[in-house]
Amino acid sequence: MTKLYPITYWYGIRPEFLSKDRLIEAKEAGFTIIECSYGPETNRQVLRWCEELGLKANVGDYRIGQALAGDPGWEALLDAVIADYADYPAVNRFFIKDEPLDDYFPTLGRVADYLNTHDPKHGEYINLLPFHAVPPAEGETFAQRYQRHIDGYFDIVHPTVLSYDHYNLSKREVDSLEGLTPARVSDENRVRNGWENKLFAEVNGAHYYDNLEIIRKNAMKRGVPWMDIILLVEHWHYRWPTEAEVRWEAFTALAYGSTLISYFTYWTPGVAHTEPWSYHNGIILSDGTRGEKYEIVKAINADLQALYAGICGEGEMVSEAVYHVGGDPDELTTPFAGYGKYNAIEGGNLVAGFFAEDKCMLVNKDYKNPVTVTVTVKGALEKLNKATGAWESCDDSFTMAAGDGELIRVI
Repeated sequence: MTKLYPITYWYGIRPEFLSKDRLIEAKEAGFTIIECSYGPETNRQVLRWCEELGLKANVGDYRIGQALAGDPGWEALLDAVIADYADYPAVNRFFIKDEPLDDYFPTLGRVADYLNTHDPKHGEYINLLPFHAVPPAEGETFAQRYQRHIDGYFDIVHPTVLSYDHYNLSKREVDSLEGLTPARVSDENRVRNGWENKLFAEVNGAHYYDNLEIIRKNAMKRGVPWMDIILLVEHWHYRWPTEAEVRWEAFTALAYGSTLISYFTYWTPGVAHTEPWSYHNGIILSDGTRGEKYEIVKAINADLQALYAGICGEGEMVSEAVYHVGGDPDELTTPFAGYGKYNAIEGGNLVAGFFAEDKCMLVNKDYKNPVTVTVTVKGALEKLNKATGAWESCDDSFTMAAGDGELIRVI
């Protein structure tokens, strides 16, 4: 049986739209794990549908939130949660908390340890803040501070999965776009916020690859799976990502060896979320119709599954190293200077993730333009056909689309 790449999302199907058909819709878009955060009775119904459809679910239950408060009887609340879902094989993990700060780690550790001890087959799910959202102390670099954040998380919470988000596709208001790239902003967002006559330019946040480097290193050091959450939905100061930008996000995570991936968001949060959030253009729009991202994400997820299968082969995914080709490196990244049977990689700015059996996943960091890549190897080169899943002989030079990813190997 083909091993599937675990793909999930944030902000799932709204209760008023919930049905088995809606779960089928998510599965057809390539999701393997859905968000299940309703009341206990509805959660169990969703889990029954998931079992029928071959899906897993990350379960959110209000009693876990109550247990975090630490009032007397919190253990009984978690016992009830465990018992209520014990007979549902579709449960993947129990959601606990999003983006905690260090001072909340002892509380999370208390609840996570209890769940993992009394229900070890499921475990917990907590999502961490990005690199730039944990301010360093005086005399401390961002990298040092974030490493201290991660160390405290592992030492106190003892997580069984490492998840984080880092969205860097932003926008800023400008007086003129001369010499700048216009940011993609939806008409809905312009009208909603009175921006019809305003100009916005693209701006990208710092430390995107640094964050990947630290998360990858710590997940491998601690022997836990890790997940990158990628930006889909336009909100706050984040722009509306193009297809190429979403591809770049997803394929970069895989090239770094991410063992799971998540999208933010599946359903589009509604008008109750006022400015500065102003969410727009998730995979499913607020009214339940499909947005442009449905077909885009469906295609990307199909490519991810093909690439993941190609990386794993008959075994597991083994990420050996990650290098960067060309300019635009972050502080913690390593320039490519040869690896194994790969002597040289040239052409544009690339991420090069190396895996077992002389496989390399290349990602075009330029999500505006295609690049021609030249690879010099000791042996013959093959490239995975993402549409068929078959390995095909490959010239030393080939073109990569904007933001795209390709898997090659030396034979």
